[in-house]
Amino acid sequence: MIKWCFSTLGCTDRSLGEILALARRYGIAAVEVRGIGGVLDNGEIADFAPENASKTKEMLQEAGVTPLILGTSVSFHDEAKFAENLQAGKRDMEIAARLGFSAVRVFGNRIVGDEDACIRRVAEGVRALALAAAPLGVSVFLEVHGDFNTVERLLPIVELCDGCENFGLIWDICHTNATYGAGWRRFYEPLAPFIRHVHLKDIKKGVHVLPGEGELPICEVIRTMRADGYEGYFSLEWEKHWHKELPEIEVALERLLQLPI
Repeated sequence: MIKWCFSTLGCTDRSLGEILALARRYGIAAVEVRGIGGVLDNGEIADFAPENASKTKEMLQEAGVTPLILGTSVSFHDEAKFAENLQAGKRDMEIAARLGFSAVRVFGNRIVGDEDACIRRVAEGVRALALAAAPLGVSVFLEVHGDFNTVERLLPIVELCDGCENFGLIWDICHTNATYGAGWRRFYEPLAPFIRHVHLKDIKKGVHVLPGEGELPICEVIRTMRADGYEGYFSLEWEKHWHKELPEIEVALERLLQLPI
């Protein structure tokens, strides 16, 4: 059975209760959080405050929904903001531990200045965060995003994080499409052992469309990964927060769950 998930990026304006009701409605047992009640900053989300942690955990348990990944804005490409982002990442991993999230999501994001130095800086930031998160039982997942979307740029990070069992990659299949297209296996095969989570969306001529209506090989990716023994989640990242013109997340979830996989 496919393990489905969705990101709250598709419904950031809704309360935690509404998000959990949505998960129950579609029989989805896990969510990744990127915004609740109109707030994106994890430190400002009322449900995440220490005094509300017990109530939030109780709501999750009663709904039978696992808090899977806590999305962050942490990135390590900017040398001037490296320490600031590392501190923000540590704050978010403490929130994740308090609420029972399995992992936090971070970015490499952009290549700035010397490419090798930038990749090394991102790798060092991710490794430092993973080492700090390990005692808390929290993993650190680097999303395939922005300029960090090729095997050549991700392998050095994977290599530096060797030995960090709580490190992994989130593969957003949209962010590798421009480079690999129909040859997506050239990206997937070298990095498959490190992929811990998958973001699903679809596009057509650069425009977001409902799952199955675009050019991304969603069904093919899911079938291949499951046949290869992947046991993680496939998560709908419906980017309505950034693209207000998109239909409500219910429309996208219904379409996703109807795909011929």
